Formats: sequence, structure tokens, C-alpha cells
Amino acid sequence: MLIDLHIHTRTFSPCSVLDPVEAIRVAKAKRLDGICFVEHDAIWEEAEIRHLRAVHDFLVLRGIEVSTDHGHFVTFGLDGYEDELYRLERLLERLQEAKGIAIAAHPFRDPHYLRGGYGMVGPTLRPEDACRRRLFQWVKILEVYNGQNTLRENQLSVEVSHQLRLVACAGSDAHTPIEVGRCVTAFQRPIRNERELIQEIATGRLKAWGPGWQLRLEGLPDLYGVQGRTGGSSDE
Repeated sequence: MLIDLHIHTRTFSPCSVLDPVEAIRVAKAKRLDGICFVEHDAIWEEAEIRHLRAVHDFLVLRGIEVSTDHGHFVTFGLDGYEDELYRLERLLERLQEAKGIAIAAHPFRDPHYLRGGYGMVGPTLRPEDACRRRLFQWVKILEVYNGQNTLRENQLSVEVSHQLRLVACAGSDAHTPIEVGRCVTAFQRPIRNERELIQEIATGRLKAWGPGWQLRLEGLPDLYGVQGRTGGSSDE
């Protein structure tokens, strides 16, 4: 089951020009099985998501990309956003209460703004140094493929996920129609709702597919996949 875990729409993310219905249309055309709207420090109403799912007969889920003092995190399981979630410690407390999850999103991106606090990806940043980022003391799920990242940023994320044995997933970080489905996560088991999504990500029964993943559907060599729980066992 192919799901794009990281999409922003113009409905709640001012940086996006992507209409939610257009996102669904493109996802269907690219043979995806589902998409997640994870807006910046905002969340869709559950009733609106149910309506989109029913009208378009397509899996649409919701989450929040939360900006924190340790970078950005794609989260599932929260019902709303609060300013205090800027503190990663508080965000993780709320997710624990809600039985949700946090995915470290593009943690090595060189930002155009300072609030995320990622730090720069310089040519001398080695995987072993990247592994020492404090956020990895608490967060064990990493977005290894992000559709907006440079090749170097994605490569570094893959290397870090291997060294730390993290659960590895992927998302497009789409803000325009053409970007939808650029990176996806392949799940072994069917997902019908947000709770099942959380469970499957947490267990690592998935595989991250980066740019060019469509080659796999055409029977060509899989050059862009990373096993969900890197360095660990798999149910595949």
C-alpha cells in the first residue's frame, strides 16, 4: 500500500498552492493508495477529512507538521495544535498521552528561515556527527526521503537511519500538484484509518521509496528503497 505521508495544502499552509482535491486527483493518477495532509502547525477537522475520503473514494488522513526547538516533526495522533508544542519535550508528552507518533522531518535541511533550527548540511558533516543530534535521543522514526531535499540531504538521512537503526519512512513534502507522490512509503498491511497508520509506522512494517520509485512498479531494479526498520528484521 503506497501512501504519501507528507503533503501541505493551501487550505491551512500559507506556503502551499496545492488544492486538496487536486492533490487527491494527482495521487490517484500516480497509483498511490492514500495521502496525508500534514499542515504547518495546524490540523484539518476530522469531519472534513471523512468527507474528502467519502466523496473521492480514496484514503485521506490528517496530521500536523509541528515546528519545534529541535526542528520539524510530522505527527499523527493529535487532535489540535497548541503553541506550547514548540518545545519538543512537550510535543512528545502530548503524543505519548494520545498514543501518537513523531517523525523527524528533513532534519538536515539548510533552512530559508531560522525557527526550525535544523543547522546547515555542509560538506564536512559526517553521518556519525549527524547521529549525535539531540533529537535522536528521543525520536526513533526518520523521514529518510523528502521530495524537497537535496540528494545529499536524503543520502545523509539514509545513512543516519542505518547507523541508529531507526524506522525509515518517506514523504513528498508537496506544496504543488507536480510534487505529490515524489516520495512515498510502502506499507505491508492495509491501512484504513489514522490509528492503523500509527501502528504500522511504529512497528516498522514499511519501506521508504525515494524519487524514482515508479521504476519499481515497472519491474525495474529498486534503486531508491530503504527498509522501514533499517538494520533490523523485516516481515517481508
